[in-house]
Amino acid sequence: MNRECYVTKLVIVESPSKAKTITKYLGKGYKVMASVGHIRDLPTKEAVEVGGKKVPVIDVAGDFHEVYEIPATKAKVVQGLRAAAKGVDELILATDPDREGEAISWHLLEAIKPPKSLKVKRVLFNEITQNGIQKAMAAPTEINQQLVDAQRARRVLDRIVGYKVSQVLWDKVKRGLSAGRVQSVALRLIVDREHEIQAFKPVEYWVLKGKFAAKLPPQFWMKLVKLNGQALQLGNKETKARIKNEKQAHGLRDQILKAAWKVSGLETKEKKRNAAAPFTTAKLQVEAATKLHFSVSRTMQNAQRLYEGMDFGEGPVGLITYMRTDSPRLAPEAIEAAREYIQKKWGKDYLPAKAKLYAGKAGAQDAHEAIRPTDINRTPESLRGHLGNDEFRLYALIWRRTVACQMEAARFDETVVEAESALESGEVATFEAKGEIERFPGWLAAYRADKVESAAEQMDATEDEEEENVGLPDLKKGESLKLETLETDQQHTKPPARFSEATLVKELEEDGIGRPSTYASIISTIQNRDYVKKVEGRFKPTEIGMAVTDLLVQGFPELMDPRYTSGMEDQLDRIEGGEISYEKMMKAFYGPFEILLKSASKDMANLKAGVPTDVKCKKCKSIMLKRYGKNGLFLGCSKYPECDHTEELEPMDEPEDAPECPNCGTSPMTLRKGQWGPFWACPNYPKCKGIVKADPKGIPVPADVPLDEKCPTCGKHFVKRHGRYGEFICCIDYPTCKTVKKEILGVPCPKCGGDLSPRKSRFGKIFYGCTKYPKCDFTAWDKPVPMSCPACKNPYLTEKTKKPRGKDPITVLLCPACKHEEPMG
Repeated sequence: MNRECYVTKLVIVESPSKAKTITKYLGKGYKVMASVGHIRDLPTKEAVEVGGKKVPVIDVAGDFHEVYEIPATKAKVVQGLRAAAKGVDELILATDPDREGEAISWHLLEAIKPPKSLKVKRVLFNEITQNGIQKAMAAPTEINQQLVDAQRARRVLDRIVGYKVSQVLWDKVKRGLSAGRVQSVALRLIVDREHEIQAFKPVEYWVLKGKFAAKLPPQFWMKLVKLNGQALQLGNKETKARIKNEKQAHGLRDQILKAAWKVSGLETKEKKRNAAAPFTTAKLQVEAATKLHFSVSRTMQNAQRLYEGMDFGEGPVGLITYMRTDSPRLAPEAIEAAREYIQKKWGKDYLPAKAKLYAGKAGAQDAHEAIRPTDINRTPESLRGHLGNDEFRLYALIWRRTVACQMEAARFDETVVEAESALESGEVATFEAKGEIERFPGWLAAYRADKVESAAEQMDATEDEEEENVGLPDLKKGESLKLETLETDQQHTKPPARFSEATLVKELEEDGIGRPSTYASIISTIQNRDYVKKVEGRFKPTEIGMAVTDLLVQGFPELMDPRYTSGMEDQLDRIEGGEISYEKMMKAFYGPFEILLKSASKDMANLKAGVPTDVKCKKCKSIMLKRYGKNGLFLGCSKYPECDHTEELEPMDEPEDAPECPNCGTSPMTLRKGQWGPFWACPNYPKCKGIVKADPKGIPVPADVPLDEKCPTCGKHFVKRHGRYGEFICCIDYPTCKTVKKEILGVPCPKCGGDLSPRKSRFGKIFYGCTKYPKCDFTAWDKPVPMSCPACKNPYLTEKTKKPRGKDPITVLLCPACKHEEPMG
């Protein structure tokens, strides 16, 4: 008989994949349906009709009651849920166990409008396993209105700030710009860092490094670290003493080469290195970005799939616990399972006498435990071949972190050796080296259990510490040393690094800006709005991103203060904890915000009208105004339209040899910025339309070069041409004929079997992609080589350049699947 006849209970979750997994574990009488995410939201208009009357979407003049609507795209979903709810005895809301999930359950109840006689329950699945589902179903609750109100407040705050502040930007800069309560503060962090970089003035210092020989091998390198007992500057950290220039460095070098050296200090002590705590959401995002080079959104998408259920031969099952959490706490049963596994795998020496307990920082939401495997005995190796590459690598990261956190500390013997000598000048020079020997691996054994998956992480750790820790021979205090080689190296202090996704997430978490579950959308938004670009994996603000941020800091100083945004998160936590009501919190926010809004609308700089500068017009000597046009910021004469003189706000550095104008012969041409990047234009441009293309650095590129080879599509000749991303070969009729010749590597695409060819990113960096793009989106930064891996038989290897500190770069052949290395050639 049809199972539908026996359905008495309707379970609603967010995603179809989660519904499929849960269906497997529930018995007869249950029907599991998915809402496919949110089913109601605030209308895009500021006012809507309700019962024949026009009412505000958010009643800012009253109790901040909001009006929601069901989007047209969700009408069928809601209709199906309503129909299903009519024929059951019990409605079970099983959306995600957090604020957002609680709000979705509330919205479902409001949209479905079940009869009052229908039993409604709320269940929380921390893990999608048989045991996890049975425990949740046995302990149903009701919808937590405080959680719902906290999420309502977040949504209403974001709408008010987004709409109102964006409108000011439309009035002052241009239509289409957006601001956000959290995204704009995240952008400010990036812009403030760029201002620091621009204002940075490098300081010169010199480093002296000597290779010494003792009685026994090996020879070892030491750095000059002190003069007369004062520490020398060896990095960005300022010290009282510094080798300032080449003359001083070479003077010291000459004296050091003549001096006699002895071991003046020798100390060996045990150093312990403890494992990190289990993963919270933010820590997982940072670690996946650092170790796996995953973006935040890529990490969360894969974590979502691991949580909702993966099919690896025994039907779908959830592999990790809920992936949105601020707590590093592990459930007692998870700790016990990990300790049993450790003792069985490595023995009692690796197991602490007591279980290790971890607590979150003050203010962290502790409703859920840390992200961990649902079954510690399901090792990464047991899942190899059953998961996609991304899911497998992320699961392995989570599994190792969970096991390692319950293991003994790794122990090392660290030896610090010093060599001193009095120089001719009377100064006492001190060289120093550090060596480290592992005595007990402890938790590191978990990271080495699967050499294939841990190779990259161990390589990263080794490269980071290689220069600081050197191999030392057996030494004795007072032993004579022979200086074999002495190197002098000019260095300069470096500006602070731009934010990567990992360091931005770390900064956002430390400052309490937003919640880890929102970081992926924050990062996506500021990129999609063209406020930042990624340059070599780090965020660089665009011209418009910097202009918008600087204006918002001027017009909305409190709103753009990270401490204010963090304080707002605390207020949302207070709503969740029942300390303050939704209405009271919103009224406390809106009064000062309305005053700030009026002030900014009146006083904030207006780039449409023009902001006066101290630059004089070269034509009429009037004041130049900073304005925003279709090609970005520029300087325009305040007497426009009588005087139409304009200048680049920040002229590009022009190469020495400027091209000659092809139309009128005027030389030299001037470098300008346009919609598609830099180009060379006649000084009389736009009256004279003569232009010459330029690469991203402003260097003129040659005209098309005809080739003998013919286009296979239309029969005309190929030409060598320069485009936005560099040189390429195409049909002379391109883009009418879209044939482009691609270099083929001879390695089949791992995703679809097509061909791979080299390409250039918009910033000129070479990468390798499938020729069937966009149908196939496979890409790789390292060049694939048509050679199978001798270890795992993967059909190709990649050329990988490693840059160990203090050594020349080396290129090896690396297997992308198992990380096995082969020497080049």
